[in-house]
Amino acid sequence: MKTATRLFLLSTLAALPAAAGAADAATAPAAVDTSKWKCELCKFEDGVSGSVDVGAGYVSDSSYKFGEYNGLYKEGGYFIGDGTVRYRGKDAVYWDANASNLGLDARSLDAEGGQQGKYKLLLDYDELPHFISDSTKTPFIGNGSASLTLPAGFPAGATGLMPLASTLQPVDLRTKRKRLGVGASWTPVRAWDFGVQFRHETREGTKGTAGSFFVNAAQLIAPVDYETDQIDASASYTNDKFQAKFAYYGSIFRNSDASLTWQNPYTPALPGAVAGQLALPPDNQFHQLSASLGYQFTDRTRGTADIAFGRMTQDESFLAPTLNTTLAVPALPGASLDGRADTLNASLKLNSAVTDQLRLNAAYIHNDRDNRTSQATYDWVTTDMFLAAPRTNLPYSFTQDKLKLSADYRATALIKASVGYDYDEHERTFQEVDKTRENTVWGKLTTRALENVDLTLKLARGKRDNSGYQPVAAVTPPENPLLRKYNMADRTRDRAELRADIAASDKINIGFQVDRSEDDYSASTIGLTSGEDFNLSGDLTVLLTEQTSLHFFANRQVIKSKQSGSQTFSTADWQGRNEDTINLFGVGLKHAAIKGKLDVGADFIVTRTKSEISVNTGAGNSAFPNFYTSRDSLKLYADYHLKDDVSLRLGYWYERYDSDNWMLDGVAPNTIPNVLTFGEQSPEYNVHVIALSVRYKF
Repeated sequence: MKTATRLFLLSTLAALPAAAGAADAATAPAAVDTSKWKCELCKFEDGVSGSVDVGAGYVSDSSYKFGEYNGLYKEGGYFIGDGTVRYRGKDAVYWDANASNLGLDARSLDAEGGQQGKYKLLLDYDELPHFISDSTKTPFIGNGSASLTLPAGFPAGATGLMPLASTLQPVDLRTKRKRLGVGASWTPVRAWDFGVQFRHETREGTKGTAGSFFVNAAQLIAPVDYETDQIDASASYTNDKFQAKFAYYGSIFRNSDASLTWQNPYTPALPGAVAGQLALPPDNQFHQLSASLGYQFTDRTRGTADIAFGRMTQDESFLAPTLNTTLAVPALPGASLDGRADTLNASLKLNSAVTDQLRLNAAYIHNDRDNRTSQATYDWVTTDMFLAAPRTNLPYSFTQDKLKLSADYRATALIKASVGYDYDEHERTFQEVDKTRENTVWGKLTTRALENVDLTLKLARGKRDNSGYQPVAAVTPPENPLLRKYNMADRTRDRAELRADIAASDKINIGFQVDRSEDDYSASTIGLTSGEDFNLSGDLTVLLTEQTSLHFFANRQVIKSKQSGSQTFSTADWQGRNEDTINLFGVGLKHAAIKGKLDVGADFIVTRTKSEISVNTGAGNSAFPNFYTSRDSLKLYADYHLKDDVSLRLGYWYERYDSDNWMLDGVAPNTIPNVLTFGEQSPEYNVHVIALSVRYKF
């Protein structure tokens, strides 16, 4: 009886769709014309849109440090000009253009457009200043050129005897980079893409350097007049399972000044040492061919391969060994270095989701630099005063092989575990160590400890050993045989990281992270013996109301290191310790004061750093002073919407910076008898910036 009833019900339910369809067909109205229907909720861009910001700002004080990269280095007003324009037309034609900081030295423009799926054109231009120092003073004439001369009254036996009071002149150190790029890409047939991009970059200005004559030295201003041309060209192929890309990259660097010459400001200790010469960065080139392949073996397994062949060359003519005409200097072994180094970079990667819970990853990376520069013996002159013992150049090469294996396993929806093994091997020529090997094992656990608490713990241990340490015989003067360079010395590294994310409520989120690493160079007698890095950070986000949100963050980092040295070319007889501490705190507020009309906000950041250096020689030497920096930065902003398409934007930025650097403070150009310095002082500033602009959206 029950079975018959169930069959009857199933038959009835199965017949309902057919019956309903028949009834609908009998009573259906005439077909409705939907060609003129319009989707009120579907917003498709069409035509021109964008925004323009125009206004003015004012900077209260001049400071190179404050405007180091942002262009706000000079007291006074500046123009605010920003904008973006978008065009969307028929047949997927589009154009985008952006402009930023047009009234500052740090300005940029870029444009992109074309037809989606067929072609794309690119144009970009940017300027980036670097304001290095505005407290530099020097008696040299011709700063910014390749030849520095001295006024009357020079040379002198010591800096205290130089006529600096009447000859020092302020000279700012600054550079400016300008870069113009054009490019295009196109898809002539399905699955194939081609692209080419060209960039021309110039860098002009001045920077600091130094030259010496035996025990006497002087800080000098070197010219910066560089040009770099870069080109990228590629062809790519893509289908459902296979992807390939073939590319060429080239970079050509040119320096308008081959050398910097300067007059000796000190009375020559030996005849003829009246002028010196320094080589500046030489012209050079780099060219590279590369290929990238990817293949999807199955839905769960993918492999990729990359390979790149490169060549670096440098063939700038040698400078004369000295400008001292009283020395009988032998001829150089050639007209130029004729330097060449070939590079090979390759990698293989395989990723496979073996099951829904288990994923395996493997990667092999090979890097090789083969320095093919010929060796030669060079007769040379030290500080334009003495003929020195001949030296032979050492064309350093290296090969690196890295293997990375890891596995990710999701035990439950709340627990995920990962383990891995990394192997890193370096082989070198003309170095103290022929081969180093480093093995690292690590594990990572991510879990939802509570309903609202996510925890991540990562532990790692690495151990590096070498094939034996032996000073390079060709290096003069010879190295202490007990010295161990930190990048080739035996080392044990332990790292630990803990991260917690807490959703305290639907309005409060808390993040906390602590990292610690320790390096132990137990086999190093002379050199770096230990290092520590401790990092503690936290962040808090609070949604006070629907209109107001608050954000806090804080970070503390402490970096320590210890090293040992020898004053007698023997066992360790002094120890040094460095400790750097960085503290950072910030708070931010966003508030919709009048919903849809007025938005206000504030950001406040406090930074404090301290560097401590102590050296123990066994004697009662005074300690080095500590190095301090502090910065307080406050930003306030308000956006008031006058209309749907017009808004008024007001911004205020205050920043205070102070620093104490014993290497600069109190060191005038003539403080050190045998070193003529720039007399730079530690930067400090109090700067206010006010900006008012109007944004128009169209």
